[in-house]
Amino acid sequence: MSFSADAWAAAAPWYDAIRAHPFLAGLADGTLERKVFLRYIADDAHYLSRYARALATTAARWPEAEQAAVLARFAAGAVDAERLLHEALLAEAGLTLADAVGDVEPTPTCLAYVNTLQADAALAPAGVALAGLLPCFRVYTEVGRELVPVLSDRPSGENHPYEAWLRTYGDPVFEADTRRAESFADEQAERHPGTVAAMHDAYARATRFEWMFWDAAWRGETWPDPT
Repeated sequence: MSFSADAWAAAAPWYDAIRAHPFLAGLADGTLERKVFLRYIADDAHYLSRYARALATTAARWPEAEQAAVLARFAAGAVDAERLLHEALLAEAGLTLADAVGDVEPTPTCLAYVNTLQADAALAPAGVALAGLLPCFRVYTEVGRELVPVLSDRPSGENHPYEAWLRTYGDPVFEADTRRAESFADEQAERHPGTVAAMHDAYARATRFEWMFWDAAWRGETWPDPT
């Protein structure tokens, strides 16, 4: 198998845990509390800006110029598309993105995740850096692909409260971008077999962080109080 296929197969238990998480269950059937969803969106906004920087840094270090340009476009596109989504979802609750991000501190899980990605983007081999960025692509692609069909299962005229979010990640264009990013990592794994073990480590670590990110929103994770 290719690196990305092998890494995703190895991550199957963690993806199964993500799909079984009560946050995702509530997202799928529309019963997720709005306050839980909104704190996830605020944390995701913090995450996205840092993730995009890690992807842009990886693009700047990527050895293949044409592929580097594609990764750079992914970084810019992620910021633009998802920021618009965040703004729209927060506006429904009478909030602005600036207020939500300014008033809500990133969770410890969010910072641990993105700081790891940024460190690898700056210091690790390019293939390792991209391997750590891939689970965000792949997990959201799979969640979107699996959950969009639930929209058609609802009674006629009944809106799903999280339809806009589901359709964003169930978009075939997003899936195509995921496959393309995976193909870049696969090529690096083939060309630099000495980095494959580290690539798997980065991929597995990021997949665990993906579960932790959902769970942090579900639990309302905050920094400890020293008093």
